[in-house]
Amino acid sequence: MRRVHGPLTLLLAALALAGCTAQQDTSADRFQGPERDVAEVVDDLAAASRSGDGEEICTQIVTAELAQELAAGDECKDQVEQALSDANDYDLEVRDVTVSGTTARAEVRQGDDGRTATLEFERGDDGWRATSLGS
Repeated sequence: MRRVHGPLTLLLAALALAGCTAQQDTSADRFQGPERDVAEVVDDLAAASRSGDGEEICTQIVTAELAQELAAGDECKDQVEQALSDANDYDLEVRDVTVSGTTARAEVRQGDDGRTATLEFERGDDGWRATSLGS
């Protein structure tokens, strides 16, 4: 089995939860304006993760730079799909969003009692994309 590297480990940490939940609510409904747009990207990440769609994560959700980091020398899609196959839940709840110009940070909680991670984003011509999947 391949060793999972750096940002891919963060992706797993953001998605692999101890228990399974059926929550499919969207976080974006609690926000407005640019904050809502950022929360929608987190919702899209959760949805793509649930369906095992590494290609969507690599091409539509994260920046090209982060996709290269996630690839760790291989195809981003393949590495992400491998990481997703090791996860057991994809319930991400956006607790807070802070937008500052063309960058944003989202505080995301895993499940009802899970840990909180901070995801970072930048806005480009094609909308908001994740630049970091957790810290």
